[in-house]
Amino acid sequence: MMTQPIRTFKDLTSETAPAGGNANSKFGVTADRRLIELRARYARAEMLANGFGDAILWIGRQYDRLTAGIKADLKLRAAEAQLHRMTDRELSDLGLCRADINFAVREAAEGVTPAFDYVAGPVTLANQNLRRAA
Repeated sequence: MMTQPIRTFKDLTSETAPAGGNANSKFGVTADRRLIELRARYARAEMLANGFGDAILWIGRQYDRLTAGIKADLKLRAAEAQLHRMTDRELSDLGLCRADINFAVREAAEGVTPAFDYVAGPVTLANQNLRRAA
């Protein structure tokens, strides 16, 4: 049994072009194809540039959030430390006991509660136990 030789794409003929292709196909690409490839390269470059720019902006926002969180935590710790340095008599004048300091500073103080973008109304505390020392 005799086998057929392997035919490559350039050896194939069509009804519109002679064997071996036309003059433009011998150079590999046509002008239209080069234009399409050039547009595709520009589109890929634009997509990568936009993605890279968005990534840099995202990293900047995350850095800002991190530094703002650290600053807020340091302020809260300073307020707690200041209250812990007070005597029991001074704390009772404020209506606090030592056990209430963390609660008073972190959750009950106005303006200290964390602000969430997706909360529409005022934030209500989960723990409404506002016991004051006598």
